[in-house]
Amino acid sequence: MSLKRKIAMLGASLRLGRTWADKLELLRLFAKHGGLMAYAGDHEFKTIGTSFTGAPRLHFRDSGPDGILIAELLVEEDYRALRELDLHPRVILDIGANIGLGSFFMKTLYPEARIIGFVPSEAEGVVLSRNYASWKDCELLPVAVGDQDGVDLRFAVHPDKTGGQHLAAGEEEAGWNYVSVPMRRIDALVDEGRVPLPDLVKIDVEGAEVLVLKGFGRHISEPSCYVMETHSESLHAECLNLLRKEGYTVTSDLPRGEGARILCMVKR
Repeated sequence: MSLKRKIAMLGASLRLGRTWADKLELLRLFAKHGGLMAYAGDHEFKTIGTSFTGAPRLHFRDSGPDGILIAELLVEEDYRALRELDLHPRVILDIGANIGLGSFFMKTLYPEARIIGFVPSEAEGVVLSRNYASWKDCELLPVAVGDQDGVDLRFAVHPDKTGGQHLAAGEEEAGWNYVSVPMRRIDALVDEGRVPLPDLVKIDVEGAEVLVLKGFGRHISEPSCYVMETHSESLHAECLNLLRKEGYTVTSDLPRGEGARILCMVKR
């Protein structure tokens, strides 16, 4: 582990933890699960106090998957481009919320914002529901988001991966669990009054990002900002084209590794 990474882990622990016990627990987690080792075994729940009034507690599983996500989102700060923007969102949609670490990061920036998170996986939904119950004005919708509405889809989830949850196609793969989940379009949820029009949208959906954008329909140009992880060069290009046609410009476009990028675009 490089000195730079150790310093980043220490800084994040000191910044995020409320008490010294919380800071030390975070540092232990970063050191243990900072992307350097695999994990297999029981997922023991942990809770730490944080220094943020909008999200005073953080729940996670003491596991490699959650530990790696914490390192990515709270140490490396995948969505750090938001820090540079003059945004004051009232409503945020976290599409592909997982256990809520992206939501937590956005709560540190926008403590008064209402966040609606979407996650189709029951295991991650259990952790996300604990976090949202501890935070101000957050709500979980246990559905997949895409370009179809009211259909049930097979969704693949893996117990020992940080991500990779995806719509299933073809034969089942060893090690993956398969569940049936409803898919909803954002425009349908908005028209029903179930979801308000968002000011900020975060997307991390393992290759379905174009489908999510298409599901916004006529509301695609309403948000002030989209921040998303794209998972291939072709998907990245298609997301860029879709949003540029709606008047959005790139503020940040950073490599994430293995063909993925973190893209941030705002409406001018």
